[in-house]
Amino acid sequence: MVPSKTPFKIAPMTRSIIIVALFTIFACSTTPISAPRKEIPRNGLISELNRHLCYQYPNRFKAVHHVALTIAGKSYVLNGYLTIDRTNKTIHLIGQNDMGGTLFEVHTREGETRIQSTTDFLKTSWLEKSVVKDLENLYLTAPLASPALSRNQDKIFLFSKNQAGGIHREYQFIKTASRQNKDKSQKGHNQEKDYHQEKDYHQEKDYQLTGYRQLEKNKEIYSVSYIYDKKKGSYPSFIAIEDHILHYQLKINTQYFFPPKIPQKQGGSSNIDLTKEEKQQ
Repeated sequence: MVPSKTPFKIAPMTRSIIIVALFTIFACSTTPISAPRKEIPRNGLISELNRHLCYQYPNRFKAVHHVALTIAGKSYVLNGYLTIDRTNKTIHLIGQNDMGGTLFEVHTREGETRIQSTTDFLKTSWLEKSVVKDLENLYLTAPLASPALSRNQDKIFLFSKNQAGGIHREYQFIKTASRQNKDKSQKGHNQEKDYHQEKDYHQEKDYQLTGYRQLEKNKEIYSVSYIYDKKKGSYPSFIAIEDHILHYQLKINTQYFFPPKIPQKQGGSSNIDLTKEEKQQ
């Protein structure tokens, strides 16, 4: 099977929001590393931004993605069914074409990866270099040790670190008003510790991750941009990825996001498997 070449369709209002946001984000992300910036020696803020990287997503969740892949001058539409367990560093992704045919399946756990592909177009070796790397960058982010913190002329906080091989990693944050968790049903005393920490953090969050990039010799080689829709919650609703080394682009539209079930006060279960009702949503 070959991925569908059906154009990637987005509702007019959503398309307008995305175009404006992408213009703003990419304008910021193309700023060279040598652009004027002011160092900010604030250990408290460094800790807060590192905490944000750890709690960008719940420790366990499921999601359904609608994806536009552009490679070798051609665009393809895919659907992704994703399961993440960050505690055990586990990722499970099933990629399908828009007719429901399975094209590939990726399963990683603590550094070990298994990939099955049913199409010559998306070879196992390419999936390991691209999709696995993208998933780890998005969902298995670890805090930075001894990072640098600065702010550029656009008031974007740059949270960065040089790593082995001459690669410069840089996360971009903007300051935003605190967002309160509006789901009153999530209040309760019989909560799992990790969920309780995540809930408290999302109530306090004052910074929003808008981008991530890797640079080599002051040249961008990889970038990720995030767009948020308040109506869909505090998680990114649209993600754009561009790899300048492997020459591909991904546009990921989150269709459904299933956070873990909240433990009930009386013998409730914290099992995150989707119920039949959730699968039908």
